[in-house]
Amino acid sequence: MNEKTLSGIQLSAEGAQITWYERGMEDAVTLTVPGERADGMMELPSGVFEAASGKNQSPEKRALLRSWLSRVLDLLPERKARKDLAVCITVPELRGETPDNLVEALEELGVQRKYIFLQDYWTSFYYYVVNQRRELWNGDVAFIQYRDEQMIGHILHIDRGVKPGLVTIDEVARTDVSDRVREGRDGEDWDRERDRLLYELLGKLFERRNVSTSYLYGPYFDSSWAVRSFQYLTFRRHAFQGHNLFSKGACFGAMARMGLITMPELLYKGVDSLSKNIGINLRVRGKMQYYPLARAGGNWYEAHRECDVIPEGTDSITILSRSPEGAQTVHHVLRLDHFPQRPDRASRLRLTVYFSSMSHIEVEVEDLGFGSMYPSSGRIWKRTIVLE
Repeated sequence: MNEKTLSGIQLSAEGAQITWYERGMEDAVTLTVPGERADGMMELPSGVFEAASGKNQSPEKRALLRSWLSRVLDLLPERKARKDLAVCITVPELRGETPDNLVEALEELGVQRKYIFLQDYWTSFYYYVVNQRRELWNGDVAFIQYRDEQMIGHILHIDRGVKPGLVTIDEVARTDVSDRVREGRDGEDWDRERDRLLYELLGKLFERRNVSTSYLYGPYFDSSWAVRSFQYLTFRRHAFQGHNLFSKGACFGAMARMGLITMPELLYKGVDSLSKNIGINLRVRGKMQYYPLARAGGNWYEAHRECDVIPEGTDSITILSRSPEGAQTVHHVLRLDHFPQRPDRASRLRLTVYFSSMSHIEVEVEDLGFGSMYPSSGRIWKRTIVLE
């Protein structure tokens, strides 16, 4: 099998960025492209982000998104056939029809569905952080950004009191730096005020926390005005400033899913992350074994599993759900009403499980028969499981 070229694409209304990796490279590399801005992003043609995130897209909008993605993939230094690419796209939020729009466009370009991955910005930040040196995330990790005329601080925290360790990212503080707050201040006067506001925000972030590392995102933060704040940031802590955290985190996400990096024993609890392990008990070589269908911590829109099973008895299929902490297992039974009369273990069923939302599992069971002796009845049973 050909080695895959992996790419992480950051996509938002503000612009885009691409990071890539191929086996043998020391690290994922963010591309420098002609005409990129000071924040490391390239401009998007008009309508591209709307085509990625909008509903009921017209053929023209779908073609616009497909054409732009094709040009971006052509920027990769190692040009390969689309079937030899693995692509992870990260966007601020994965909502509405955005996942379907992006997957459809990449599939039409020839990227195989099983090598298409999607994640939001905070999932990308998580992947970025835990793929740095361990000393950088032994404590809490701060993320500070400028957006919509505000400075906003988040904290990535790992609860190591549970197994696996539970990772959360929460907004802790924000402060307004708009013209309303500026109130006519200019030059050094405004620089001193901005520095004071950032210093207060950092105080709220670090209060009663063991922050080991801070990341300042984007070009807004500058040592020319944030004098006192930068001194505070770097006192007995690590601090970095950059603009490729999300695209590189997306590339790390693709690498993890492709088995090219080993992730630590952690469970990220994001807004799109599954909170339950989903599986089924099957008899393998005479012994009952648990077969996983979806794992807690994974993104619900990527959780799709299809397998063939030969059940013992043909009156029902039972799907199991349980929290990773090992709490009580819940049994969800799908009744196979009016199943054809056959001897035990003389039926093969195709089980398809996917999520229509983070709390809704769609289960489909198709009767495949059993060779020429018991032909398929063509029946399909369906059930929607609602998780608590």
